[in-house]
Amino acid sequence: MPQEIEVRYILPAIRRELARIFIEEHKLNQKETAKTLGLTEAAISQYQHYKRAKEVVFSDAVINEVRKSAAKITAEKNSRQRVIAEMYRISNLTKVRQILCDIHRSQSKELENCNVCFDEGLIAIKTD
Repeated sequence: MPQEIEVRYILPAIRRELARIFIEEHKLNQKETAKTLGLTEAAISQYQHYKRAKEVVFSDAVINEVRKSAAKITAEKNSRQRVIAEMYRISNLTKVRQILCDIHRSQSKELENCNVCFDEGLIAIKTD
């Protein structure tokens, strides 16, 4: 399922890049980064040393979007809602959705022509 791939590969890769940007560009330490992302310091260390989330490599365009999100998150310190909103925004970028689909197709050969993640007409949300 795409959701399982998102949880296992995509979200950790977004966290990895946010952690890297917080530490390298925003000069947060590991403890501050962990608190901001709601993670442990050990998790941040694993992201820094590519022991977690090493399977996904984002394009420069996606990294630039992560930078924008990091700036918004640091501007609203201690806002868990902002972290969630930015993680959601990044995970829904078309380029990120394409990575998710590529991983899914590589794991399930019968999905080589699948386009479910991009077909808005297949998912109807009832609003009454």
